[in-house]
Amino acid sequence: MGNPVRNFEIVGDEGKSLSEFYSKVFDWKMNEYEVGYYGFKTGTESDRGIEGHMYPPNDEIPLVDDVPFGNNVTIYVVVDDIHATLEKLDSIGGKTLMPPTVVSEKGEQLAMFLDPEGNRIGLYQPN
Repeated sequence: MGNPVRNFEIVGDEGKSLSEFYSKVFDWKMNEYEVGYYGFKTGTESDRGIEGHMYPPNDEIPLVDDVPFGNNVTIYVVVDDIHATLEKLDSIGGKTLMPPTVVSEKGEQLAMFLDPEGNRIGLYQPN
């Protein structure tokens, strides 16, 4: 048995605008379960998308070895059209960080962008 990704988190000060950004780019349905705290699913039951959470930074969380809680982990979101997705997110407050790059002989592509809060997120387009 492998180790599939089950959940991920995006931390940002402006939860409402950040949740709207991701809803517009990827059609994720956001549910605000507490002021500033959001839960969402990245797919349907049939495609088994993973769950995510979005919340503001929390300075009260203890640090391990003085590593700031705000450090991020890059996740890669599967998209059908990597170019169209980058155009869309650039038009609503995101910023392309790495343009689409072919990474295999099959034609798979990766790209990276910054969301409006400065989180680095990857895009993956299979061939």
